[in-house]
Amino acid sequence: MAIILGRKPIIESKEYDDYAVGLALPIQITNVAFKQNYTEIEQLKSNIKNLLLTKKGERVMQPNFGSGLQELLFDFNDELLSTKIEETITTALENWLPYVVVQQINVNQSNDNKDRNTVGITISFNVRNSPELNTVSFKIW
Repeated sequence: MAIILGRKPIIESKEYDDYAVGLALPIQITNVAFKQNYTEIEQLKSNIKNLLLTKKGERVMQPNFGSGLQELLFDFNDELLSTKIEETITTALENWLPYVVVQQINVNQSNDNKDRNTVGITISFNVRNSPELNTVSFKIW
């Protein structure tokens, strides 16, 4: 199966299973090297986490890279917070990963999460030109 990102086809094939395409998040050290991703979809999930968990201004030479989700954590935790989080995620993905088509964003604001100032997020998405639905989950704190 090939997935088209912009004009470049990404080929997922058994022939390339031994080639890493990037680092997995969170960064973990294995007995040989850093843990790596071997499929483009797994790498894309890591890229989404990296983008959304990066604070704006944190990346050198790209001060607009990131999402600003952490700044929302200490807003008043009501039903408007989930709307703000969804808008922040959608804006960041449209700007930095435009080939990701968001289908659904679930924001977990349970009482347990509120007490810990954390929010659980699950994003269901497609890659442009692909019907396959993928999900990525993470917490912001």
